[in-house]
Amino acid sequence: MKDIGVGVIGCGFVGRGAHVAAFGAMEGAQLAAVADPDAKRRNKAATKHGAQSSYEDYMDLVRDPDVDAVVVAVPTPLHSKVALAAIEAGKHVLCEMPLAASLEEADQIIEAANRQGVFLMPGLTFRFTPNFVKAKEMLDAGAIGSPSAVFYREFIPASDLAGQWPAASWMWKVEESGGPLYTLAVWSIDLLRWLFDTEIANVNAAVKYTVLDEFGGTLGYDACVTLKLANGVVGSLQYSGSVTHSASSSALEIAGDSTCVINASGNDKVTLFSDDPVRTEWNVKQPGAGMWGHLQQDEYFVRCIRNGQAPEITPDDGLKVMEIALEIAKSRERT
Repeated sequence: MKDIGVGVIGCGFVGRGAHVAAFGAMEGAQLAAVADPDAKRRNKAATKHGAQSSYEDYMDLVRDPDVDAVVVAVPTPLHSKVALAAIEAGKHVLCEMPLAASLEEADQIIEAANRQGVFLMPGLTFRFTPNFVKAKEMLDAGAIGSPSAVFYREFIPASDLAGQWPAASWMWKVEESGGPLYTLAVWSIDLLRWLFDTEIANVNAAVKYTVLDEFGGTLGYDACVTLKLANGVVGSLQYSGSVTHSASSSALEIAGDSTCVINASGNDKVTLFSDDPVRTEWNVKQPGAGMWGHLQQDEYFVRCIRNGQAPEITPDDGLKVMEIALEIAKSRERT
């Protein structure tokens, strides 16, 4: 079977740093093309990872006969236009999340994929992040008994966000893009749905945005979310994009009726807190594009195409996550 030719549209932070690197080194796939209007980024990605072709205009990439599948890694407000072009050209699509800036645009993408008979897979990488995968294995094996509560905290340094998205960027244009909280909350929301194989039944949120003059007017965000899952598990989500670098953290904790607790911190450590032994730790660190699951996700996407089997991660998963993220983000209008 021939390798799957993949084209990556968007050579920014995630496109070049994760997807281009992954497909450039993956068995069963060929980095057929990259596209980006920025010549420096485009040429750097193509040269370093051996892309067969390099395009300024993404439409040239979607017309490339060597491209069987497309990764959409452009700014969220452009997802709909780019994904629709790829789908209409008969390409399978892996689309970074959120699928679109609005639910209406996401519906259009999904309808087009169904009409064309191509795969549309949302980029929900937390399902592949090494320590979250380990946490789910432990959860499913009954390591803490029946789960009763889940807590997730994600503090991202304001300086990192400003470095990736300067003040004039699309990210801070809330009406156009949905804003940083909407954009960045989708993965953790899906994480809870996937961990417990259930839906989020109830959400309550308090949200505040703060203009950060230090970074030219980017938006710091702080959110406290309480929720209840359909299986009875209660939980909370805590987000901040207003913190200094030394306060950066990512932590998932799951408590069970055995009184034991699973803790997954960062992207590489898992700890089981129990009675005997008191603490058991695992380091599951993966290098490069594997650290947050992009490599594993991209390998899965290629396997699905090669096997002619629709991904288990469905467009509906992406849509449900968007609905909840938008509900959380828009709660700032009510506080």
